[in-house]
Amino acid sequence: MRIENDIEFNYDNIYLVPQKSIVDSRKECNTSVKFGHKTFVSPVYPSNMKSVVNKDTCKYLANRGWFYSMHRFGNDVLKFMRSMLKDSLFTSISVGIKEESYTTLKLIHDDKLIPDYITIDVANAWSLKAEKMIKWIKDHFQSSFLIVGNVATPDSIDEITNWGADAIKIGISGGKVCITKNKTGFHRPMASTVISCSEISKIPIIADGGIVEHGDIAKAIACGATMVMAGSLFAGYDESAGSIIEIDDNYYKEYFGSASKFNKSEQEHIEGKKILIKYRGSMDKLLQELLEDLRSSISYSGGKNLKDLRKVKKIICY
Repeated sequence: MRIENDIEFNYDNIYLVPQKSIVDSRKECNTSVKFGHKTFVSPVYPSNMKSVVNKDTCKYLANRGWFYSMHRFGNDVLKFMRSMLKDSLFTSISVGIKEESYTTLKLIHDDKLIPDYITIDVANAWSLKAEKMIKWIKDHFQSSFLIVGNVATPDSIDEITNWGADAIKIGISGGKVCITKNKTGFHRPMASTVISCSEISKIPIIADGGIVEHGDIAKAIACGATMVMAGSLFAGYDESAGSIIEIDDNYYKEYFGSASKFNKSEQEHIEGKKILIKYRGSMDKLLQELLEDLRSSISYSGGKNLKDLRKVKKIICY
């Protein structure tokens, strides 16, 4: 039996070493990131999950200069895109790799609508079916920025880049409501995944999963990610998807995995669960805190921009 001897770690196993600050105020630190055709105020954005984002969430974020990706589950993509374009907002959609996704994309193409961003959203994008979908999208939507996910190894990065991806989303079973590692045994710790994949990648990496604290965002960027996707971080707010539930005079919102029985039409290959997130009020405060905390992280790095986080020394604690 062959055993990998590499020591791997998550975000809670690493810390960033402070450097000499060069700014008079943390407000001087710039959290913006160029991603695809546009520049956004922050590198972090919500997971494209039905229990996290809906049309209103997407409009809320786009209006404030944040990136988003609309989920692909039971969504009328044509209606969604028309609604976003009516309000002069950018369009970012998700698709799978089954026949219904080809049907959706053909409808968009026939209507002469071109999404600014398309995310191929599948559990394991290192597959022949994902390769076929990537090539079909690149043939029909040449100007769309194509995000492909999820994968977790450097070998997959090379191959998917050659297939035509413009960015790759990494992370297998790193999320709070994903139980793939429990059901299948397959998983890689997120910090190690980001480091190993970003070291060889020629295109942007999106770190998806494992964000528990705001500081984990800075750690993901320091490990090599360009963008950071988070699920539970954005759940439970007024602007989040889902209805408010009252239990014993307390208020919650449901948060469930995309591969859970609460989301899948076919009740097989269940690899997600549902939890309740305590109601958190408006998302305005979260967005402000995320910007403030990331500016603070940049100031500790001894720089003024996100890229300066890449230069800091990382220490591993077990």
